[in-house]
Amino acid sequence: MTNAMEPGRRYQTGKHLEAFILLFIYQQPSHGGAILKRLQDELPPVWVIDSGGVYRLLRELESQGAVTSSWVTEGQGAPKRFYQITPEGRERLNQWSQELRVRRSSMDLFLRWWDEARPDDGAS
Repeated sequence: MTNAMEPGRRYQTGKHLEAFILLFIYQQPSHGGAILKRLQDELPPVWVIDSGGVYRLLRELESQGAVTSSWVTEGQGAPKRFYQITPEGRERLNQWSQELRVRRSSMDLFLRWWDEARPDDGAS
C-alpha cells in the first residue's frame, strides 16, 4: 500500500475550491488573478490549482447569484473583473462552514479509531 503523503503526490482541490473562493472573496473582494494567486500561495503545495477551473467557477458562482462582478479599469494594465460576495454567497459560505465542521468531526473520529486500532509498528 502506498503512503498517501508520499513526496511528489498531488491532490485535487475538488469541490472544496468553491468554499475557498467564496471565503477569500468574503474576506476581501478581489479580481480573479488575485484570487488564483492566493489559492496557489496559501493552500497546501500538494494541491493542484487549475487556473481555468478557478475562472470557470467564478463565472458559475456569478451566474448562480453567489457573487457579482464589475470591471475595474483603474491604474495601468488591462481591465480586471472584480468580484464581491452577495447575500446568497454568504449563505453558501455558511453552509460550507457547517458541512466542513461535520466532515472534520468525522475525519477526526476515523483517525482516532485508526490510531487506536493499528499495531504500534512505527509506521505512520
